[in-house]
Amino acid sequence: MKSTIIFSLFTLSIFVGGFFAGSYIGIAAGATPAVNQIWAGAKEMQAAIILINENDVDKAKTLLCNSIKTRLVIMNMAKPAQTTIADRQLQELEEFTYQRINKDKRALAEICI
Repeated sequence: MKSTIIFSLFTLSIFVGGFFAGSYIGIAAGATPAVNQIWAGAKEMQAAIILINENDVDKAKTLLCNSIKTRLVIMNMAKPAQTTIADRQLQELEEFTYQRINKDKRALAEICI
């Protein structure tokens, strides 16, 4: 009887531990692309600042324009997230966000022409 209870508790603890570990790893893996993009953007800005400090403004502008063009290509390939949530506020927020992105895409493209 005692061994059955101990075995059941052990199995339950393994299941709960695995569940929490899997949840943590899933969330951490989902955040990785965003962190990589932030890091890459920071490195590009660092390189631009170094070029500006060296009075090489043309190379800095070229670097930043290439970065902007690459991000515009990525934004053009990305589609707005399709949600099944019926929450009106969430839908309005997503519509507002993607309208701002589309306006900003044009403005960013005009800078580097």
